[in-house]
Amino acid sequence: MADTAGTPVPKRRPRGWRIAGIVLAVIVLLLLAAAIGLRMAFPPARIAALLAQQVTAATGRAFRIEGDLSIRLLPTIAVRADDVALANAEWGSRPDMFRFRRAAFDVSLRDLLDRRIRILSIEVDGADVLLETDGAGRYNWQMAPREPSTGKTEAPPLALDRLLLSQVHISYRNAGQGTSRDVDIESLDLQGQGDRDRLSAAFKIGPQRWTVEGDVGRPATLLSGADEWPFNLRLATGGALVTARGGLGVGPRTGTLSASLTVRADNAQALSQVSKAAAVLPMPVEASVDLQRNRDEWRFDALTLSLAGQSLHGRVTWMATRPTPSLDAELSGAEIDLGKWGVGRSASKPAAAGSGPHKPVFGDVPLFTIESLPEFSLRVALGVDRLTVPGLPLLSGVKARAVSDKGHLTIEPISFGAAGGEVKGSLAIALGKGAAPRTEVQLTARSLSVDALDGMWGGGKQFKGGRANLAAKLSMTGRTPRSLAASSNGDVQFSVRDVALAGRAATLDRGIVARLLDVLLPKQASHEDLVVQCAVARLPLRNGVAPIDRSIAMETRQIAVAAIGQIDLAKQTIELEFRPRVKKGLDLNPGSLVQLMLLKGPLESPELSIDPKGTVRQAATYGVAAATGGLSLLAPTLLGDAGVAKDCGLEAGAAKGGGKAQAQPADGGRKFKLLRPFESLR
Repeated sequence: MADTAGTPVPKRRPRGWRIAGIVLAVIVLLLLAAAIGLRMAFPPARIAALLAQQVTAATGRAFRIEGDLSIRLLPTIAVRADDVALANAEWGSRPDMFRFRRAAFDVSLRDLLDRRIRILSIEVDGADVLLETDGAGRYNWQMAPREPSTGKTEAPPLALDRLLLSQVHISYRNAGQGTSRDVDIESLDLQGQGDRDRLSAAFKIGPQRWTVEGDVGRPATLLSGADEWPFNLRLATGGALVTARGGLGVGPRTGTLSASLTVRADNAQALSQVSKAAAVLPMPVEASVDLQRNRDEWRFDALTLSLAGQSLHGRVTWMATRPTPSLDAELSGAEIDLGKWGVGRSASKPAAAGSGPHKPVFGDVPLFTIESLPEFSLRVALGVDRLTVPGLPLLSGVKARAVSDKGHLTIEPISFGAAGGEVKGSLAIALGKGAAPRTEVQLTARSLSVDALDGMWGGGKQFKGGRANLAAKLSMTGRTPRSLAASSNGDVQFSVRDVALAGRAATLDRGIVARLLDVLLPKQASHEDLVVQCAVARLPLRNGVAPIDRSIAMETRQIAVAAIGQIDLAKQTIELEFRPRVKKGLDLNPGSLVQLMLLKGPLESPELSIDPKGTVRQAATYGVAAATGGLSLLAPTLLGDAGVAKDCGLEAGAAKGGGKAQAQPADGGRKFKLLRPFESLR
């Protein structure tokens, strides 16, 4: 038997390669045949026609491909087209809602063989999109119902698995309000994930660049007859973050919106392109709100707004109904410091006498910088437990209600606690285009602590104890403090009682009055504080001028003083003559008292001069130089209220109820007929 172990086996590899090559060639031929068949059965123009028919049926709008067409068969069937357009609503401001410069549509082969179009993806490079509303409840993105199919089977809903956009310009136009806004989308990727689409985008509002991440409802939801399109988005830019979660009404509920919003921003520039009003808010800003929109009604419920770390809570309702939109708000806060919001300046101590030139009491810096009030109706209710206003004592329990309508703003009532007392009042402003604002003020303050006011304005070293009351009713015209003061008409009335003059205030008074009492009463301790038992003042203002005929008066335990003269707020000058009288029943020599004290000069720095008898002249003149520190000497008398004048047992010499001042006596006012209890002899 022959040995076959070493006999070589013939190789079959070339035959296998030949078989594989034949199979591959057959496959290629089949693919080529299929491609040729598909191209013959579905030329680009036919696919474009099917696509246009499908989109038109789904949207109720004409869909056109007006530029060049090309088709790609592998790996998916894709139609690339130039100049693609979707018609606008019939009432729209231009024929097309959007135009694509270049678009590529990838479609499903299986659905195409069934003579249907299922879009796998759309990629758009360069687009111009117009979103608009006519202001009467119609929106151009509100599509008409799908047209019924004329065949045996209804056309399937338009499906979209992915949308890619780049270089897209979107304009939003509100014809009812006459407003518009532009957004430029740099890139957008919308990819289907279950019943939602994952969204990633970058866009610009003006120069500000924003990014968006989140998920939204499928585009088919907008066309399927559903009543809500859900969204959950996170928008970010340098210095700002916004989150929005909710649903946008579509179909029969178009024009409605339900969403929970949060905003955080620490850079005003980040908000400047979104809203000019938001850009001026004190930073950082944090807000959260439940937003409900139903056509023209916008409700901001469960609102929390934090500005510079200070929070307000409440609700806001905006009615965009034309021609009379309105805003209704209720806001409250626990503790607010307006200084942190850039309102006013911190109170500064008054300059010492002779420390430099004095500024006018009423300056020319406008208080009203707006030309007119908002054209919409405004109703705002505000409550703050503790309110800090620079230059004022702490305000507690602040409550105010503001109403603005047709060029008139009324804040009534206003109430708060201050300096241990209670303040109530109202403010009315009429502001029309081309006209100077007209302001009416009513104010009543009761039982204010002079100690507390002195601590705020004078450093707490001039007065001890005492309570003050104030009543004012004024009408004024103008924008600046100077013009308001010069045009003021009405009455200001003030009273203070049981206040001790200490420190510099006591020194001023002792140099003129108390020193004389020390001479007459050697047993009096000179270091004791002078106590003003009562001081009253009534300023009957007419065009900024207040004639004084014993309507300013003051009494201590020993003497009583009344004044005649004039306070001119228009010229910002004062000229008052004070004559002291010994109170009845005291062992004082009236003939040895100062007979006349004259306060005269500009309001910011009047000078006090005296006309004593005999050797008292030199002693009294000792305090004159120090008495040129402004109105501080008359602070107890120039801040007054009529109601307390009666409580003090005093009556102002001028007629009550805003009547004319009594005529001066024939002797030119050098001798007073002082009312009780100032008269020393009957």
